[in-house]
Amino acid sequence: MNGRQLEIFHAVMRMRSVTGAAGFLGISQPAVSKALRLAERQAGFRLFRTVKGRLLPTPEAERLLPDAERIVGDLAAFARLTGEVRTGGAGLVRIAASSSLSTSVIPGAVARFRQSHPLVRISSHLLPARDAAGAVLAGQADLGLCLSPVPIPGLAVRSLRGPRMIVIAPLGHALLRRRVVRPADVAPYPLVSFGPETHFGQILDQTFADAGLKRELTMQVTMSVSAACHVRAGAGVAIVDGFARRLGLEGLGWRPFEPAITLPVTMMTLENRAVPQLAGAFAQALATELEEIGG
Repeated sequence: MNGRQLEIFHAVMRMRSVTGAAGFLGISQPAVSKALRLAERQAGFRLFRTVKGRLLPTPEAERLLPDAERIVGDLAAFARLTGEVRTGGAGLVRIAASSSLSTSVIPGAVARFRQSHPLVRISSHLLPARDAAGAVLAGQADLGLCLSPVPIPGLAVRSLRGPRMIVIAPLGHALLRRRVVRPADVAPYPLVSFGPETHFGQILDQTFADAGLKRELTMQVTMSVSAACHVRAGAGVAIVDGFARRLGLEGLGWRPFEPAITLPVTMMTLENRAVPQLAGAFAQALATELEEIGG
């Protein structure tokens, strides 16, 4: 049974008559009858019987109906999606982003994007950088976004404006009386920060070493949002990416960390494949959002 025959079979099952199915589909009654005969011949069993002038489905047809409804629904959804892709109207943009971007930047970029694409659905998943890259490679995301470089074959990488690293501390902390905070200023205090095996941690370890210091950790974290929560709870101070300023956590202040460390936003797409039209439009909205918020 081909797609057209399946559509006609489904219509006859719903309308319970050839006449009703023909009217519903906008075709002639002979065309419906012919399609049913061909479908029965290919299937090898009867789909309908006429009893006292009424068209009744056979038990075999009733058994086929649930799957027929599902397939017809999927075909209709696919047809809608095809039209959406063609017109650039309603559709879906799938994003996989690391924690700082998911919580601090993506919401504003989505709001900006929806001003010009109000019908487009957004799927946003918070994932570690390597998992975000994997989602793009697997075709599960159109765009992967993170603050760490992910050198994985098969991905095209574009750098966007990112944040500077900052120091956060509870309001009233001595570090907040400084205009900028340097490694030597941080050294006396309990430090919540990234482990030495992480990209951020390695950058900070080198920065502290250049200042003749060793970065000592009181608490090791993997996300800036987690560090901010621990600082608010009194665990110490933290050096995090500047997007943490946008988390809205009460009771915290921040100062620029020097020497300045800038973390470009890495945007990942599939290599040697055109970016979907809507995903490209979202990427532009994201770039504009990043330029406006700065670091």
